Amino acid sequence: MIDHVTSSPARRAQPTASLAAPLREPLRFLTTSAPWRGLAYFTVSMLVGWVVFFLYAVIVLLPFAPAWSYGLAKLERLRVTWLDAPAIGDPHPPVTGNLSTRAGARIGERATWREVAYSLLLAVLTPIVFFGAAVGWILGLGLVFGPLLADDINVMGTRVEGFISQTVWAIVGLAICAVGLYVTYAVSVTQAATARLLLGPTEEELQRRVNALETSRGVLVDSFEGERRRIERNLHDGPQQDLASLSLQLGELQQSLSAESSEDVRAQVAEAQARLERAMAGLRDTVRGVHPQVLDDAGVEAACTELGGAIRVDVHAGEGWEPGRRLPAEIEQAMYYTASEAVTNAIKHGGARQVWITFAAGVLGVSMTVMDDGAGGADPARGTGLAGLIERAEAIGATLTVLSPPGGPTTLYWARAVS
Repeated sequence: MIDHVTSSPARRAQPTASLAAPLREPLRFLTTSAPWRGLAYFTVSMLVGWVVFFLYAVIVLLPFAPAWSYGLAKLERLRVTWLDAPAIGDPHPPVTGNLSTRAGARIGERATWREVAYSLLLAVLTPIVFFGAAVGWILGLGLVFGPLLADDINVMGTRVEGFISQTVWAIVGLAICAVGLYVTYAVSVTQAATARLLLGPTEEELQRRVNALETSRGVLVDSFEGERRRIERNLHDGPQQDLASLSLQLGELQQSLSAESSEDVRAQVAEAQARLERAMAGLRDTVRGVHPQVLDDAGVEAACTELGGAIRVDVHAGEGWEPGRRLPAEIEQAMYYTASEAVTNAIKHGGARQVWITFAAGVLGVSMTVMDDGAGGADPARGTGLAGLIERAEAIGATLTVLSPPGGPTTLYWARAVS
């Protein structure tokens, strides 16, 4: 679950490596959009850099540096997309409270001071880079367009006159401009890499966020299971008991009817009794589907054997699975819920006649395969309930893969690592 955290330095290096790819092919570089994206990024960087420079050096708003560095960082995290790179993640956790409370929380975060360091670095380097770039671009563009604007042009003491001389120096100017685009893009990539390093979340911050998400996710899963159990108890102790009592009363009424009673009345009582029995059977199925007692008593394998009814459900112990094996309660609940929903979907949407459930175990964890002989064509994107099953699996660190080609069969593969 935390592979994406522990490998964060490598992941953060990947966007920079892909941005630098055009620089490795200088001859092809000018035929792509990279030079112009780099030039746009560089130009805006100079404008922003001069603004930051004046904020630091002229207006002297140093005490407010964390505030406007925070706003600048938001812009810079999005602006890297101009270079065809993914936006930089926000390292700041959400905070609540009034303005002073939120400001105090932000001041105490390391990410805020990395943003200040980025803005200070931008302010220091902008004048140096700007004047270097200005000299190069003025020289290159001057050689290209100078002869068109003036008749008397001197380059390093050499007078430029005549078509051949102008053409030669124009070619030199174009070469300087091409090199300028290359260098400009390289500078832009370097700045984007620096922004990703200073403005993105660190491994430690990602780890804290993952821990917080796992904690909140565990609370949600526990709350969900608690709510399911509450519904089960309410159904069992409320409507189910009332329906059972009503069924007894109807039975007694049917027995008490005399032989002289109207056949129509006797038929209506019998029909009411039958409908009540069907309602109770449906309610029992609902209660059993919420959280069957056998799941707590004997485990997920035994609970799945009771899913049959409208269709045949065969449960098998696959490779590495010991019959009767018990797992942590949250895993058994998630596996049973997935199997139960898969059977329901197979009946309602697939027209299936049989379902096979296979449990397996190995060094990587436990798995469950649910396959039916229905019509197939199930798509999680169409809201058939499969998307909810996938989200539920992810909520406890499991994965759910759905294979359902048109014509069938539909196969659900549920897997989770178990320590």
